[in-house]
Amino acid sequence: RVKDLVELALRIEGCARHTSVHAAGVVISPRPLHELVPVALSGKDELTSQYPMNDLEKVGMLKMDFLGLTTLTVIADCLGSIKEKLGITIDWTKIPNNEEKTMQLFGEGRTEAIFQFESSGMAEMCRRLKPKELEDLSALNALYRPGPLDGGMIDDFIDRHRGIKPVEYIVPEMKDILGNTFGVLVYQEQIMQLAQKLAGYSLGEADLMRRAMGKKKIEEMAVHEEKFVGGAVGNGIARKTAKEIFDLMAKFADYGFNRSHSMAYAVLAFQTAYLKAHYPAHFYAAVLSHEAQDSAKVYKYSTELRSMGLALLPPDINESDEGFTPGDAAVRYGLTAIKGMGTSGVQAIVEARSAGKFTSLFDFFAQIGPSVVNRRGLESLIAAGAFDSLMPGGKTIAEWRAQLSAAIEPALSHGQRMAEDKLRGQSALFGVETAGEVADEELPTVEPWSKAELARNEKAAIGFYLSTHPLDNYKDLLEDLGIANFADNSDLRAGDTVTMGGIISTLAVRQSKKGNRFCMFRLEDRSGGIKAIAWGEAFQKFAALLKDDEMVIVEGRIEASEGQDP
Repeated sequence: RVKDLVELALRIEGCARHTSVHAAGVVISPRPLHELVPVALSGKDELTSQYPMNDLEKVGMLKMDFLGLTTLTVIADCLGSIKEKLGITIDWTKIPNNEEKTMQLFGEGRTEAIFQFESSGMAEMCRRLKPKELEDLSALNALYRPGPLDGGMIDDFIDRHRGIKPVEYIVPEMKDILGNTFGVLVYQEQIMQLAQKLAGYSLGEADLMRRAMGKKKIEEMAVHEEKFVGGAVGNGIARKTAKEIFDLMAKFADYGFNRSHSMAYAVLAFQTAYLKAHYPAHFYAAVLSHEAQDSAKVYKYSTELRSMGLALLPPDINESDEGFTPGDAAVRYGLTAIKGMGTSGVQAIVEARSAGKFTSLFDFFAQIGPSVVNRRGLESLIAAGAFDSLMPGGKTIAEWRAQLSAAIEPALSHGQRMAEDKLRGQSALFGVETAGEVADEELPTVEPWSKAELARNEKAAIGFYLSTHPLDNYKDLLEDLGIANFADNSDLRAGDTVTMGGIISTLAVRQSKKGNRFCMFRLEDRSGGIKAIAWGEAFQKFAALLKDDEMVIVEGRIEASEGQDP
């Protein structure tokens, strides 16, 4: 049986276990692909090569990676909005790479929504480094990866950048190549330049050496070591020094990052940071429009824009567009981010009001027709506060939204009648539309929503609490207990014991390897939130309180590791 097993194993060893398609790899050839390499259809009916990527290169195919980045669209939308609303055209060639306000943003670690710099670990690196120009951003991009972080390269770079450690070069000729990274080998291109300058390599040969180093090809490395040391000695460098330089390059080849890639990403990071620093309302409107379907991200960014002194205005049936729109020190909520609102419905609303603003719920249906927005969409619009600007004086939001909700059926019927009349070619008496005038008479008298209902319905419509928050009722109590909000607790350190008040969301119960149940959730207040874990004993003790939308006061210990949210 063992013999049979080994024979079977030998037969399948080395065979492809499954097929997979590279996320962005595109094969380019001078002739139709199937004439040169075997092809197949993927699960998504894409034409793919049957050869893996390394074999493709060996048969002479050109393999390119094309990355689609949302950031490019966010930047384009933001620039378009600035031009349309402010009449300003931004020319990137005129903006210096060390623009003060932009670099200050990086130095303070305010990098939320900045391309590639969003993580808390990267923000901390920015605060430590205090970048001065584009070169620094590029170096951070290249160094903020597991290898350089574990190897202490990033600490070395920061200390040299800040003048704490002296910048040293093994031979003076290295200064021209390593000067912009303070003597630290950061980029693959630097290894190639050193081989070219110190040992007389051609750039093609230098690229082969870089590849051999990166892939740890021992045989090739031995050949290159001999060639490099020989070339360097020929250029007047001592053999021992040349060997030291080669060993340094071989050590850093693992960590070496492609400079052109790093710099391209740094340029995008700089552009997003520039827009955030100078045009925050336009910037956040563009970012939020692209994250409209992700209510967790909308909540996160809406909290951040408030910390920058901007207001997030509620959706408005007469003011909101499809996406989020910038205003004067404010961003207006977009209609497509409301639950149950489809793009076609929102487009119809924006088009209908171009003839004149809606004056009431009934006028709204008279103008757009009953089939454009369904009942669920209308409930969400009302709960999100999109009709609040039509509220007559003397009413509270709780009364107004409750009345509008109760009037949905009559409003839908009214819209249906109007649509049928239009089809028959009839108009209202004397050709005058009186929908707006009858609106208030038609609104039924009902019990106002409670504060809890108001908050709950709003959260169901937009994914978080916007105009009203359940904790508002307990503001005085929390202050009396000395419990600060999350925004004021930003200087928390690992190991601190803290007491926080908030509302539980996204709770999930898990089981440990030992079979004990515990739960994970987010604890949120109006200003922000934090991840929380209730382990076995605490979970058992407080299981009755641990559920979504429950308001609790929690005492716990802060855990924070590098690059992770606390």
